[in-house]
Amino acid sequence: MHLRSATRGITKLMAARRQLCAAIRMFFAAEDELAVHTIASAAYRLISDLKSKHGYDEAGDHYLTMVFFAVRDYRRGTLPKVLADDPDAVRWIKSLADRLPITSSSEYRDFRASVSSAVRDAFRSNRNKVANFLKHADRDADLVLPSGDVDNLTLLMTGLGSYLDVAPDDLGPEGRVLWIYFCVANTLSDNLPAEYAPVADALKEASPDDQLRLCRELIVRLGVSDSGKSAALDR
Repeated sequence: MHLRSATRGITKLMAARRQLCAAIRMFFAAEDELAVHTIASAAYRLISDLKSKHGYDEAGDHYLTMVFFAVRDYRRGTLPKVLADDPDAVRWIKSLADRLPITSSSEYRDFRASVSSAVRDAFRSNRNKVANFLKHADRDADLVLPSGDVDNLTLLMTGLGSYLDVAPDDLGPEGRVLWIYFCVANTLSDNLPAEYAPVADALKEASPDDQLRLCRELIVRLGVSDSGKSAALDR
């Protein structure tokens, strides 16, 4: 059996997937951060538009993700150490838990969130700030972008999460490796599935440059493995 796309053309979602995967590979290859941001932003804009078409509120989802997983982990007693060791963070999460119907067994898909138009506009403005700087110079030719405003890891993870909201599949090796790397970088690796623990442990022990190298190599290995599975379906 051979699985093929129903169309020979490129859909918006297919284009977003290819751009996002390319941006992730560029990130781990330590390509220029502005080039990575441009490609990732293009993908994220496509995905955000597709989400809106399907009735999602991207700004609401952004805040829901932060709140839902923090409260559910609090209920489960599995808050990441970086949060559990912060008394102010624990107090804030507890205050949310006291007001929201999120339990230890709740599922993210069972909740939706909406925000005010002011919050939504602020979210979009902040989200598009760097991308707009890199795209336009007709009205702001003298504008200077602070280097600290370019946060590609957060942008890529946001794009990945939004892609999973509307796509029928995951992002493949690039998405899996990005997720592991993000968890290690943000001291969240304790919440990773056990099968990813050896990779996370190796990344923890590596230097920043070696972390990127290991992620590049893992994407290639997982890609070969996935190709092997696809080949098996053809037989």
